[in-house]
Amino acid sequence: MKQDHVMMHFRPEERPFVERMIDLADRVDDRQSPALTDFLDPRQQKIAMSVVRRHADVEISLSGGIDAAERQRALIAPAYWVPEDSEFELAFLRIAVPGDYVKLSHGDYLGALVGLGMKRGKLGDLSVSDEGCDLVVARDMADFVRLHLNQVGRATVQVQEIERGQVKSVQREFQEKEFTVMSLRLDAVASDAFNLSRTKVVDPIKSGKLQLNWQTIENPATQVEEGDVISLRGHGRVRILEVGGQTKKGRTVLKVGKYI
Repeated sequence: MKQDHVMMHFRPEERPFVERMIDLADRVDDRQSPALTDFLDPRQQKIAMSVVRRHADVEISLSGGIDAAERQRALIAPAYWVPEDSEFELAFLRIAVPGDYVKLSHGDYLGALVGLGMKRGKLGDLSVSDEGCDLVVARDMADFVRLHLNQVGRATVQVQEIERGQVKSVQREFQEKEFTVMSLRLDAVASDAFNLSRTKVVDPIKSGKLQLNWQTIENPATQVEEGDVISLRGHGRVRILEVGGQTKKGRTVLKVGKYI
């Protein structure tokens, strides 16, 4: 496969990941044996599917272990391969907070897991509730988490392995908002999406506090597209639901959803 032709369809900052997916698909095609990735975010999944489907004899399957999983592992295999659930090598854990009620956030749990030295690619979706947190992890990390995670924030926690069907579904709700922008520059869109002045958005972008599709972007002029997800530290996360037409003054109508 000619990499230059493939690269033209993706952003420059995505090039390393695209190259990895090309190499992986080529290797599966050559060896006719499957390969499993770490957990991929939705943008990475889209890239992986686009790359793999350029190979006539290679297929890609995704699984995050739960319905509508955001983060999923990709199994890249010869076209004749029929993937089984076990091949995605997933495990399911429940983090319980016994004793007095302590309210913990998604960020608290994720921070505690990363603080153990875990890579984000080994962690799937986290479903947070008042009682604790259910999560999907790579099978080879399940015992590590179960044995070493005993505190989240100020709370003492207990971890046990559960069955796939016991995992509580992840609740994702967002408030829709519509506004117009002069351009689809990242700083312009983020400014209106998060109700901040342009100057209060540019500095966090340049200091690495903003992510576009789960990748840190430090260029305020980066162009955004429909379907993109923007995360700004301390302000939450929004998804661009629709890029509409233009007003008489030449401004573009945008509809975004802010996760709540």
